[in-house]
Amino acid sequence: MKKRVLSLMLVLAMVLSLVACGGGGAASSAAEAPAESKEEAAPAEEEKEEEPAEEAEAPAEEEAEEPAEEQAEEPADAGEHENVVVDAYIVATEWGDAFDEIEARFEEKYPWIDIQGISRGGGNGGEQLSTWAAANTLPDLIPGDMNELCKTFVHDGRIEDFSQFACSEQIPQAYKDAFMVDGILMAETYGAAFSCMFYNMEILNEAGWDKVPENWQELIQCCADIAEKTDCKQPFTVAAGKTTTSWMLFELLIANACGEELGQGAYEEAFKKGTFEFNKYPEIVEKFNQLQPYILTGSSAYTEDDVTTAMTDGLAAICLAGNWNGNAILDGIADYTEDPALAAASLPCFQDEGETRWISATAETGMCVTTDPNRTEDEKEAIDLFVNFFWDPEQYRVIQNTAGNVPVIPMPDGYVVLAEQMTPLVSEMGSAPFVTMGFNLWTEEFKDTANRDIQDAMSGHMDMQAAVDEMTELVKTSHTEE
Repeated sequence: MKKRVLSLMLVLAMVLSLVACGGGGAASSAAEAPAESKEEAAPAEEEKEEEPAEEAEAPAEEEAEEPAEEQAEEPADAGEHENVVVDAYIVATEWGDAFDEIEARFEEKYPWIDIQGISRGGGNGGEQLSTWAAANTLPDLIPGDMNELCKTFVHDGRIEDFSQFACSEQIPQAYKDAFMVDGILMAETYGAAFSCMFYNMEILNEAGWDKVPENWQELIQCCADIAEKTDCKQPFTVAAGKTTTSWMLFELLIANACGEELGQGAYEEAFKKGTFEFNKYPEIVEKFNQLQPYILTGSSAYTEDDVTTAMTDGLAAICLAGNWNGNAILDGIADYTEDPALAAASLPCFQDEGETRWISATAETGMCVTTDPNRTEDEKEAIDLFVNFFWDPEQYRVIQNTAGNVPVIPMPDGYVVLAEQMTPLVSEMGSAPFVTMGFNLWTEEFKDTANRDIQDAMSGHMDMQAAVDEMTELVKTSHTEE
């Protein structure tokens, strides 16, 4: 019951935050090797030029520039402080040049502070974080999720209580609840994350489809038609080299197999107690085996950048991805088709015809501040200044508009820019039943084994039934809650 209430609160918070800010889109998680890319981002000012200005208000572009000019006029007196370096291991691939823009604005205002933005690639760099933790050299700012690694950091006193930062006051309570560990607020989340599907309608049209599939049976038929009637013989792809999106494929099969039977939150509760029986639902394996022949070779090791490239090059026509990748993938499809109208998006259609559509959703990765007993007062002040600067809507929107995040903080009218295809999905997401994304549930042991099995099954090196049987036994011994 507690989990069900929290899940419903999360959805409510998503909807309320969107009502407050007039729109929304997200950035996500996992422990894969970084893969840095800055080609996907478009400068926030260029996006603002497309927005109509409301009456009696300055154009959005001018709004974005004025704060930077004011900051340049009144820089903080560097002579009153020692020079300080803040290491920020929070820069996601999908942020592109946006973080550099925020960094430049901040350093212009506070010239005594040097922000060292370190890319974490398309994942959360869990392996790198573990290495730094073992050497007691964790960066000042790190990504945070409700996974075992971050929980351990909190248990060991390595994470500051984010409630001490003034910007935390604007976070909806449900998102605070989602990041509470040992009685402290572990992180501030960047947004709401949910599963999506993206389509190259030029290829679908060639196969005889003038709309996106709306259920599982249509999805499989669409894939079959594409394979038969076009040069795109393996039309489906997913970034399975990243555990969040590898598991996304599997969790959508789970959600639509057991969601209606168990109800919201029941799957998660059983998973964390080690009692969920994956092999109790044969539909999971049956549907996976129907899709597997149409999965693009190489997808089992793909990063999010690889998926974007595959869609840009027309190697695949349909991809499953997080909404946080929406802008990049839709832009890639538009590049291939030379027509943005041929880039389409929808919520996942893994449900049977006539059944309720279940998706996966969660609070996104957050920003954590690590502890360091040797920090000087100037270093503490520098971190406080940057954290609150980053989460000011004027700065945060640079990230939001680049990545297409669904913001979780109140945003002024005109600040939120989403791809046209993503806008209707936000309200649909808010009303859809969902399961919580896997990184909130699994242990490191389960994550590594289960995602390896999914990747092997995708590439044809393992039978999915064997993978499901192994997960059923493994969850009994690697659950996260007693």
